[in-house]
Amino acid sequence: MGARGTWLVVGVVATVVVAVVSLGEVGGSSARLSDSASTSDGPVVVTSGSASLTLGALALPTDPLYPGLTLSGPVTATNTGTVALTLGVAAATVTSARADTRSVPALVFGLGTSSSATDCRAGGAVPVWSGAASAPTPAVASPTSVVLAAGESRTLCVSVGMGDDGRSTSQGLGDLALALRLTGTQV
Repeated sequence: MGARGTWLVVGVVATVVVAVVSLGEVGGSSARLSDSASTSDGPVVVTSGSASLTLGALALPTDPLYPGLTLSGPVTATNTGTVALTLGVAAATVTSARADTRSVPALVFGLGTSSSATDCRAGGAVPVWSGAASAPTPAVASPTSVVLAAGESRTLCVSVGMGDDGRSTSQGLGDLALALRLTGTQV
């Protein structure tokens, strides 16, 4: 390669370097920032809040559940921690004392917010989550839109219903154990 070819290669490489440097600056300016602080006054202490959720007793009606019926009952959720919490549903399950759980019906659980216990019992809750649960498969866990500030209490409304197509094998099951596990996650 002659001198002319060498200059051509140097020119192409220089153009590529300039283009790469220029593209790095597209879209605004850049800066390199740094800072430091001394801990000569003693150790640094990072303080965080606490997350704690307390639930009152659920008061579901004791009416017999049949296909097409949904029962609702209030429960009070209180954020007893020092940080805001987003409520979520971790699991929903239904079990029977009978050995054969194949006849346990698929039930639809719901969680909503309500202005009062009376409003909840009357069906006036605003739904924030629903899921089907049957033995032994739990409903899918998920967060809700309910956020409790530190120290805040809210009336939640739990509902359980049986679809219109409830199985005839559900008759005579007696008492079913329903479980709806709620979680509180720091916001």
